[in-house]
Amino acid sequence: MLVSATSYVNSPQTLAAPATTRATPAAAEAETQAPLQRELPPLQLIQGKDLPQATADFAADVGKLFRAAGIAVPPDPVLSMDYAGKVVVANDHPDKTRIERMFEDEPEMRNSFAELSAAHSLQRAVEGYDEFVAAYDRLQGSPAAQAALVSDRIAHNKAQFFMSVGTDGAEPFFGGLGRVSA
Repeated sequence: MLVSATSYVNSPQTLAAPATTRATPAAAEAETQAPLQRELPPLQLIQGKDLPQATADFAADVGKLFRAAGIAVPPDPVLSMDYAGKVVVANDHPDKTRIERMFEDEPEMRNSFAELSAAHSLQRAVEGYDEFVAAYDRLQGSPAAQAALVSDRIAHNKAQFFMSVGTDGAEPFFGGLGRVSA
């Protein structure tokens, strides 16, 4: 599987305002005349070759914010995202609450972390794909073994993304961590 060498794919997106079932006649008329368009930030997909530099740039930017806010490093905070897309600190960092608030107050940094999380996850899914296909082909005639291989690959691709951010930069990693300690 080949991934384009393009560093960023920009795709502006818009959302139309949701239709309501209880619109007043005046509101319904206004909706039909000028539908509300909300701009979403452009989708930026960081490609594999650009991922180390994008990660380093993010670590430098977060480091500046930490220093400005007086957030102690070390210990290195381990960042992740919850299911609602909020950046959370996955370890017992003493400034956990302040760090999480910082990402809430700095939506561009939250979006940068989300882009990195998605890019690292995509890179992880792509790596080893050819070996997976070859192993699947070798298992022809054994549907149970193929199903087990697919289940393993799905679990591999669903592993949660984490990033440890410290004075030496950032270290992305994946895992099913129950708890990470500072």
